[in-house]
Amino acid sequence: MKILMTTSFYPPYHVGGADTLVKYFAEQLAKEGHEVHVLFSLDAFRLKRPYAKKKEDYNGVKVHALESPIGKLEPVLNYTLGTQSDTQSYFDRLVEKEKFDVVHHHNISLLGPWVLEKKGNYRNVYTAHDFWLVCPKYDLYKFGKICETKICIACVPLHGKPYPFYQTLPKFKNTVNKEVDILLAPSNYMKGRINREYEKKVSVIPNFVPEPPKNLPSVDEKDYFLFVGQLERHKGILQLVETFKGTGKKLLILGKGSLETQLRKKLTDEKINNVFYKGWASSPKEVLSLMKNANAIIIPSLWAENNPMVALEALSVGTPVIGTKNGGIPDIVEKIDSSLLFDSDDFSHLKKIIAGFSKKKYSASKLKSIFRENYSWKAHSRMLRSAGYYG
Repeated sequence: MKILMTTSFYPPYHVGGADTLVKYFAEQLAKEGHEVHVLFSLDAFRLKRPYAKKKEDYNGVKVHALESPIGKLEPVLNYTLGTQSDTQSYFDRLVEKEKFDVVHHHNISLLGPWVLEKKGNYRNVYTAHDFWLVCPKYDLYKFGKICETKICIACVPLHGKPYPFYQTLPKFKNTVNKEVDILLAPSNYMKGRINREYEKKVSVIPNFVPEPPKNLPSVDEKDYFLFVGQLERHKGILQLVETFKGTGKKLLILGKGSLETQLRKKLTDEKINNVFYKGWASSPKEVLSLMKNANAIIIPSLWAENNPMVALEALSVGTPVIGTKNGGIPDIVEKIDSSLLFDSDDFSHLKKIIAGFSKKKYSASKLKSIFRENYSWKAHSRMLRSAGYYG
């Protein structure tokens, strides 16, 4: 089968977990003998991060890195006004030349929406990794709360985001409803939010992560809880630290973000000696080792997470997950133990959970079984087949 994946970013030129998932996905399909192409925007990466040539190891995937004559302006115009000529013409030529069986769109806001229009006889697939279909700033997070009442025209500029004006056109929703053959959501929450505004059938297929290496390095840390992620307000990191303060329970923090300086200052000024900020890990194996040895991974998100890969990675090494009831987090945690969920406006409940927590209650083999049955590549491929992905 011949498959094209479209995405704004692609490793090593990427900014988030969804981009890593696309890489996993493309490489697994290539490993199984499919011809896989990926189209992404190098200009979009330059817009987000300082650019430097990186080691590119694409493992059998044919990668098309878009570089427009107008450079970083191309993704900006794509995002605000819709697809500009360079992006769209490259996509059209590629589809015409290669005659794909499947064109699978991922996070495409910086490529523009009209690549969703079918240009040939292929199965047109879109995965909603974020809330782009229902939220102009794609996070469904408004003034510190999950958005339930839309005032987009005011909300977007007040949050310092450019407004994607094409989303106001009837053509946008019509394209999704009529041109997309298979619409996938990684969580039931995402499916529900899309169903509020679109007529299209939505199939829930969770994300997957690769099987962990068999021989992970040992770690010196003992008896700790672990946070892995961005150090941003919507991730609930400040509330998490405040919750652990004075409990005597050990918390390790792995991550980067705009709150790093504030976090370091808080730990120092308030003499919080049971919370340790570790920066970022030196390798994926180190992250998995710390996960494996942790009492539990905590996902204290204030916003509506979709299907967080950090939770799937924890399950893959046999570690339980504690999290808020927001977004798609309950889909995962309820498979472990629903009593490990708490309301994001009640962190006192989290304090009770960690006070009485015992990892011995949760069989590592059972947690790994949950992973294999729901979040492995084998499970993902089975669900794709049921959704008609392979024809």
